[in-house]
Order: sequence, then structure tokens, then C-alpha cells
Amino acid sequence: MKYIFSFLLIGLLSFQSFAKDDFSLVVYNTYEDYKAGKGESLYEFIGFDWTLGLLHVYYKVERKGKDELRKNMTNLYGFSVGDQFYRIIKSKPYRVLMEGKIIYYENGLAHLNMLIGGEDEYGVEQGDWHLISDNLNSDVVEFPSAKAKKEFGERADLQGLFECVEKLKKKKTEKVRDCVKENN
Repeated sequence: MKYIFSFLLIGLLSFQSFAKDDFSLVVYNTYEDYKAGKGESLYEFIGFDWTLGLLHVYYKVERKGKDELRKNMTNLYGFSVGDQFYRIIKSKPYRVLMEGKIIYYENGLAHLNMLIGGEDEYGVEQGDWHLISDNLNSDVVEFPSAKAKKEFGERADLQGLFECVEKLKKKKTEKVRDCVKENN
């Protein structure tokens, strides 16, 4: 009996190591395309490059002589990798983390790095990478900030969110994210 349990446990762990994450890449040229679910499927995301304000994604292809291609994403609306959606704003990708009373975004470059194994959660903290907007097609505002408070702070349905963020001693991503989860 002891050997059967050990065999089953080893088999389960082996199966999980072969299970593949979903890196399917779908590109949306416009918000209307995204809304209608009319994206261009590019097979499998394998990496990205953001240099001098240009965003390129790399993806696998099954062609003779080539196994990867790149696509310039700088002026497109957004893309998804598996179930993660990224909106491109001023050539930078922002991951849509929560949708509710507001849309909450985080540093997409860090999230993409986490996907390919090049970075840990701490990278989300770099720069002004926490944004909110009314919807997936409206202007974004850095959050938390005076501008966000001015544009969204008067909304009664968001009072709890702003109170929660104001109580934070440090505006770390995890804490801000928790406030958004609780009040969105």
C-alpha cells in the first residue's frame, strides 16, 4: 500500500511538471476589436522588448526556417497572453488586474517579465505604474495621486477605496492592490 501511494504521488508530480502554462497571444488593433473579440491570434508569446518607446512582442511560429517572429505593438490597443489582458498606453503595456467600479492597471513590463521568469513581484513597484480609469477605453490616471483623488475621489462608490489608500503608511503595490480588491 505504501508503494502504491508513493507511486501515485510521484506520478501526479510528474504530470504537473509536464502541464503547460497558457501563453497564447492575441493582439487587438482597436478597442472595438477587443470588445468584439476580434483579435489576431499569434500562436504563443515568448518575450518582449521595450526600447526607446517601442514595444515589440516575440512569438513562436511553426514555419520552415523560422521559429519566432516579432510584432510592433507600439500603436495598437492591447493584447492578451493567456487570460492576462494588457492595454497599451503611450507605447507601454499595462496589465488590467481588476475591473469593477474602476479599472485597475499595474506595470505590464514587470508582469510580462514575471511570465517569462525574468522578474519577481517587486518589479511592479518601479515607476508610476499603478493606474486607474473609468473603463477600458477611457483616459488613465496614476493611482494613488492627487489627480486620481480629484477625478475619482468625489464618487460615493469609491469613498472606501480612497479612505483605505489614505490609511496606508507605505503605498506598496500589494497594499494598494488589497484596497482596490476590497473596494472595487
